Amino acid sequence: MEILTVKNNKMDYSTFKKVSFHFFPVFYTLFLIVAFCLSWITLFMNLSAGHVIYSVISVSNLILICSQPRRLSKKIIKQLNKSLQTNYYIYDLVFYEDKLTTVVDSVENKASIKYTNIKNIIETKDVVLFTSNAGFKIYFEKKNASNEDIERLHAFFDTQNIKWKKSIL
Repeated sequence: MEILTVKNNKMDYSTFKKVSFHFFPVFYTLFLIVAFCLSWITLFMNLSAGHVIYSVISVSNLILICSQPRRLSKKIIKQLNKSLQTNYYIYDLVFYEDKLTTVVDSVENKASIKYTNIKNIIETKDVVLFTSNAGFKIYFEKKNASNEDIERLHAFFDTQNIKWKKSIL
């Protein structure tokens, strides 16, 4: 039995970059944060000591670290472009009593995830992102669902004992 359908979700670069930070594993995110902090410390130490070359290297490290989520987004969208010959695709998420199904109109394909295989759900200000135990991620934009629908889903996943986190990003 169908609980809810969220229609007209769009996977393209502009929406994908909103959630790309959540595609990184936790240890990789921590590594990026530590590397970012160490690069800032190194930059200030080199500037105070007058080492211009090392300061330039520190600035380039900061730029590389900050560009990682954007580069990942572009890479995934480029792979989509190769496989589907388009820069975006539109899909519907259908919530049943026991599974979440993704219906992609442009390629006439269906993919399902059983709720027992969903690891967690992250809600940002623009999207709700579902992560499976295998690392598969799918999201829907909040503008495509009403607040009541999102609250119903939140209550439903609470009964399924699936973590629903609110993100500050």
